[in-house]
Amino acid sequence: MESILNTNTEIWERLRKTGLTALCLLLFDIASTGAGHYLRVGPISPRILLVLAALVCGLPLYLKDIRHQVRKPLFLLLAALAAYLAVEALRGRMNGAHPGVWASDIMGFAWLGLIPLIQVLAADKKDLRRLLNFGLAGATFQAAVCVLFNIVFAGIAPGALTDFVEWIWAIQWGTLLPVEYNAVRIFCRSSMYMTAACLIFLGRQMKEERFSLKYAVLFLLNFTALFYTYTRSMYLTLFIGLLIALILLIRRFPVRRVVLRTLLLAGIFLICMIGQDLILKQGSFQYAMARCFHVDLHAVIPYPHTWTETEPVVMEEITENTNATRAQTVRELKEKIRTSPLIGHGLGAVVPSRDGPDEYFYHDMLMRCGAVGLLLYLAPAALAFLQLIRKRKAPGEEEEPLIFAGLVCFLIATYYNPWMNAAVGISWYALTLRCAELRKEESHE
Repeated sequence: MESILNTNTEIWERLRKTGLTALCLLLFDIASTGAGHYLRVGPISPRILLVLAALVCGLPLYLKDIRHQVRKPLFLLLAALAAYLAVEALRGRMNGAHPGVWASDIMGFAWLGLIPLIQVLAADKKDLRRLLNFGLAGATFQAAVCVLFNIVFAGIAPGALTDFVEWIWAIQWGTLLPVEYNAVRIFCRSSMYMTAACLIFLGRQMKEERFSLKYAVLFLLNFTALFYTYTRSMYLTLFIGLLIALILLIRRFPVRRVVLRTLLLAGIFLICMIGQDLILKQGSFQYAMARCFHVDLHAVIPYPHTWTETEPVVMEEITENTNATRAQTVRELKEKIRTSPLIGHGLGAVVPSRDGPDEYFYHDMLMRCGAVGLLLYLAPAALAFLQLIRKRKAPGEEEEPLIFAGLVCFLIATYYNPWMNAAVGISWYALTLRCAELRKEESHE
């Protein structure tokens, strides 16, 4: 009898480890491609296969542990959210929702299934760190590709950019476009993972007794790639995230170490960006300043004119059209929200100026699911925050607050992008919730 029990336990453990491996590879795929894919055979992509593998391994484990899972507050919150979203999906169909947006909403929220999967597949902090590292590896891979693209298409072979952009769009990896000052804009669909990677690598840098060249390179690679997005929301998110991270790190490590290493990383970044502009004869740093602050860098400091434009560029025109389009969309969303603020209009509801892809997660959520739906969606995050602050910090736990800081960054950036209704945002959401649950479980031991 004991031999049979041991055999069964071993089978369940092998199933868990197999599912965990699939989940690790899935996080790498999400962090390196976002909503896209580098490989695809017909309707089959690596992501579909990895999701199926994780589901086949994780579902039996979850059902086996269901008596324990249903006692958790997280289970009740997720069950309430799932039931509410099902009702909103039905209401959307009854209200004549946009078919494509309706299907997109359902597929996006279906990724919430990652939350219970991680709960049973990541048994301890070692498993969680393994998942985290695969996500960071995917983000760094994407960052390296971004930097390579910038070097090739901005400084070496700009003529090849047009044909290459068509392929990038075909695989839905991201946006790659030429912009002012001979720079190339690279907006990746999972660039938020690079933001989270910056926070984690900065924390690991501070944990080392001596300045770590490895973590410096990893941090700067992700930071530089984010710079190529030329997106104000990403810069704002990264700045707030780093500010939160520095406050957390100062509380954990010597102030002198945190300040000096941060200044050193900032200095290296500036030298690399300006040096790159001079060598590749482009204006990445110049364009970023104009994009965000409407500042002509050449008028402030003797920054060399390396771009190829023959006509002067009016700084205000860089973002004027974008601002007008965004203002129109937000105005229409607010008008529709006011007609049903509590329960919304159902999944798939749209406004005239955005009859298709989403962009403003909170406005879209309020329009479709109302205040009730948005609160239900954010309730697990509030629970995770309470679980993280209830137990005092212990040695080696400095990454837990940084993981939550990463979720805060996702929640900030999702104002302008539907990160939290997609695999990219929900995967980090699931990671954070499991981090909080493990902390709670340890405190009860």
